[in-house]
Amino acid sequence: MKNNKKRAGAALAASALFILLALFYDSARLQAFDKFLSEWLEGAAFLKGFSYLGNPSTIALICSVVVVMLLINRSPRDAMFIVLAVGLGYAVNEGLKEWFARPRPDMPGQLESYSFPSGHAQMGFLYVSSIGMVAMRRLRSGFWRKAVPAAAGILIAGIGVSRIVLGRHYATDVLAGWAAGTAFLLLLVILFSFWNRGRLQS
Repeated sequence: MKNNKKRAGAALAASALFILLALFYDSARLQAFDKFLSEWLEGAAFLKGFSYLGNPSTIALICSVVVVMLLINRSPRDAMFIVLAVGLGYAVNEGLKEWFARPRPDMPGQLESYSFPSGHAQMGFLYVSSIGMVAMRRLRSGFWRKAVPAAAGILIAGIGVSRIVLGRHYATDVLAGWAAGTAFLLLLVILFSFWNRGRLQS
């Protein structure tokens, strides 16, 4: 119960951040913030490659392999957790984009889909974090229990920031994607914890 209270608190904080970004991304201060970060990251071309790790095809391939491996190892709940995190998370992201209908940054050859929140940032967070959480339950080595979260953090940050470098998103889109992904994943973790508790009691 204590862990769920902490998760709920963190989910509320992430939701509050998302709401603030949604309400004020058109404000002068946040527009200045978006412009500053876009200009500051112009020279970070080495980060562009991270964007491929957040492409839908890449996510689908990686998650499919992991889910099949989990099913072979008789871990259907973990497989379901990843499928729901990624599948429902994608639906949530598409719904939010249609709701806010924020145009992408003005640049030649820009994508036609909406910008807020960043799908790469949100989905990158969800698939990397959900796989990482499943992996952490199986790791006993102190080294790997530190290395996996560190690697996950680098991947999540790299995927999100790459979208700013490429000019596909504003910084506020990326922050909103991370916030939405965090809130959604924590809610899913809470629901799964209640489900597991119910199974144990029955």
